[in-house]
Amino acid sequence: MEAQAAFSSMLDYAQGFKAMFAKEDFNVLLEYHHWNYTIELISRLEPRSSKVYPLSSIEQKEVDIFFKENLYTGQIQSFKFSMTALVFFIKKKNGSLHLVWNY
Repeated sequence: MEAQAAFSSMLDYAQGFKAMFAKEDFNVLLEYHHWNYTIELISRLEPRSSKVYPLSSIEQKEVDIFFKENLYTGQIQSFKFSMTALVFFIKKKNGSLHLVWNY
């Protein structure tokens, strides 16, 4: 019974954060702040090519939709670089795909 009460209390506490994970709230951009970070590059080093992981047609369509929507809303910007970032999907319980990338 004590474990059930603790779990119930934890669920009640977590309900206060539900709005933080709503899709509608994701579409609202945070206030812009200028940060002055510098990445020091070593001129004699050449970028290494990385292994390419092919996406299925469904996954490629999801990537295209993601980039189209987020470029349009300004949440991401187009950037050309010789190195790529790993992109993959995790299937959600409802069957939809969750895009994950390592940048």
